[in-house]
Amino acid sequence: MALLRGKFSKTDEMKYISHLDLVRLFHRVMRRAGISPSYTQGFNPHPIISFATALSLGVESKGEYFDVKLNEEIPFQEFKEKINEHLPRGIEILEGKYIDLKEDSLMSMVEYSDYEIALEFSSEEMDELLLNEWINGFLKQETIMITRKKKKKRRQRHQEYKDVDIKPLIKTFVFKRKHENSFIFDTLLVTGSKGNLKPEDLIILFGNYLCSQDTSLEKEFPLEIKSMKIMRKDLYHEVDGELKNLIDAVK
Repeated sequence: MALLRGKFSKTDEMKYISHLDLVRLFHRVMRRAGISPSYTQGFNPHPIISFATALSLGVESKGEYFDVKLNEEIPFQEFKEKINEHLPRGIEILEGKYIDLKEDSLMSMVEYSDYEIALEFSSEEMDELLLNEWINGFLKQETIMITRKKKKKRRQRHQEYKDVDIKPLIKTFVFKRKHENSFIFDTLLVTGSKGNLKPEDLIILFGNYLCSQDTSLEKEFPLEIKSMKIMRKDLYHEVDGELKNLIDAVK
């Protein structure tokens, strides 16, 4: 038995398939490709394959990961070619390697998500220097609060909410460049057991801050949120103070 860790991309129309559909897709593709995975025991056996943190619908990615147990080790290049031959356009195996069967699970290793966000501003007055000032002001706030739903208890009728300070979950948030009417941002956010912040929520909070600084943005900003494009560039685990992707982090 061998454990293979792989990295793949999820782009174009495939960004709209759910995590459950993605799991089913990999099961089906391995069968068509003639790959022999190990199966779970019990009433309804299925291939032993696991994925890192789920991706939100509509978000593209160049850095998704999976672990799959195989009955026998085959060269990774052969595995990659066979699987890619049957995958739909928008999903592609990029790299991978065999790891120790006792290696930590993907979900337990995920600590940070790296995103690129493209946000359109229809206002011609939007200035890059001013935008950088607003980002600095946004990040210098003592707290950055978001309202989240509390987990419902049994027999609880009404949904309860709580305010959470998400500032500790923002490792970096910077303006990268301008492309036509789009402003491109990079952000590194805490993900996994230590906390979780979606890039959509970050932009909404940043939008609220912008509107508080310039009321002329109040009418247009909610519309721009709908047109933002998000790409997850990679997932990271911290090793000796250095961030490494989930393949490089494995010894």
